[in-house]
Amino acid sequence: MNQPPIDQEATKNFALRRRDFSILVAQSEVFNCEVLSQLLKEQGYNVVGRAVEMEDTLQQIRVKRPQCVILESEISGQRTFDIVQEMQEANYQTKFILYTSKPDLRMIAKAMQMGFFGFLYASDGLDELYRCFQTVSSGGCYYSNGFMNLLKNFGVEVISDTTRNELSRLSDREREVLRMIANGLTANEIADQLGISYRTAVNHKAHIAKKLELSSCRQLPRYGISVKSYL
Repeated sequence: MNQPPIDQEATKNFALRRRDFSILVAQSEVFNCEVLSQLLKEQGYNVVGRAVEMEDTLQQIRVKRPQCVILESEISGQRTFDIVQEMQEANYQTKFILYTSKPDLRMIAKAMQMGFFGFLYASDGLDELYRCFQTVSSGGCYYSNGFMNLLKNFGVEVISDTTRNELSRLSDREREVLRMIANGLTANEIADQLGISYRTAVNHKAHIAKKLELSSCRQLPRYGISVKSYL
């Protein structure tokens, strides 16, 4: 990654939460892994481990339970998704950030459906990485400028910066509920699938509409469908 000037205001605002946000760096090259880990530590991030092989990545996630893993797609190829799926099925709360230097449209499309919380491209600077951690730690999903440009080059419809900012306001559960709404589920069906009460499901919908600044919950299905690939 290049190292342009850091967004000082964003860095300052996130400073108090950094050490409470544990990170595992999983990169395919030893040098890149070491450099990135050191840079993050110098900025006050809580780097709890680094890995350059898939099995080591899995083992460290199981043992150290990091809150976030910056996972390079090249470290494990298609098994990148196996790692994420295995951790999700085991009910780990780890959030994954995808970092790629050799983009593949199929891989990107699958990643966007797999529950990654951040997407970074090799051309991104460290300021993008820091903003990504800040957003992900708050429960949002982050798409870097480099990754968004990559999507445009692939001809993928890209959401606006405004919409990205709107989605970053939603919690993990709210994003899940919005995804269900986009899939056509009613409040009763959402309640049944999540094991919550009907009233709680309705409250989730109301909170989502408020955070997205929609005039009513009736607009949620249309909104959800329009951003479904980004949830």
